[in-house]
Order: sequence, then C-alpha cells, then structure tokens
Amino acid sequence: MSTGAADPAMSREIAAHLKTFAARVILHGLRASDALALAPIDLVCMCLLQLNGPATPGWLAEQTGLTTGAVTGMIDRLERAGYVSREPDPDDRRRVIVQPQLGRWDRDLQRRTSHRAPVSLTFLRDYTPDQLRTIGRFVADLATAPAT
Repeated sequence: MSTGAADPAMSREIAAHLKTFAARVILHGLRASDALALAPIDLVCMCLLQLNGPATPGWLAEQTGLTTGAVTGMIDRLERAGYVSREPDPDDRRRVIVQPQLGRWDRDLQRRTSHRAPVSLTFLRDYTPDQLRTIGRFVADLATAPAT
C-alpha cells in the first residue's frame, strides 16, 4: 500500500545510504575472497548456495549471469578448496548437483578473514514490530527489484 509520492530529498538520502552500504559489502567480499584465495564470484556462488541449498550448475549460471564454462571453472575452484562437492542428480543421471560444504566454509571464513561482516543487525532490536515489517518489505522489494 502506497502512502503517496516519495519525497525526492528522502529518496536521494536513502539511495546514498544504500550506495555506502553496498560499497562496504563489496569491500568485505573482496577482502574475504582474497583471504580465501578465491575469485569474488566464488563468494557470490557460496552465498547463493547458503540461501538456496544445493543447485545445478545451470541454475548457478542463470543466477550469476556466467556462461556454463565459467560456472564449471567456479565450481572447480570451490571443489578444490573443499567448499562444494558434485553429487549425481538422483532424478537425472546426466546432471550433477553442487552440494555446499557450509560447515567448512563458515569455519574457514572465520579463521582466515580478519574483517568482520560489514554490518551487525543487532540495531534492529530498536525498531517496533510494525517498523520491522516495513523494513522487511523494503529489503524484499530491494532484493527482487529489476535492474535498470
């Protein structure tokens, strides 16, 4: 439900804060990928696997925009590092499922990266349930908004 036209100054302020947050996330990802001797896209892949569970290489290609060849290289790197394994698809023997090894991933991230996550969400306890619902809707809309 919309409450009317957005205040342009407030929209610019929100956009500026989002850019600052995005920059912090990107820098954190670059530092983490360097500490783990992986490519930054490998971290994106692991994030997708954490959020969605095991997946096919084709699905990972769709989600990342990478070619299937590039996804194969990414999976090879993650498999060599011990962060994923290739398992046969029980429904189609021609396909494999990329199975994340999240315990090892989390352990290595904590051991090898000296930089903490770019933000702690403990500040959310200062918001009311209604405010949290609005924030939740905003973040969900942000996550699913089409690229421009």
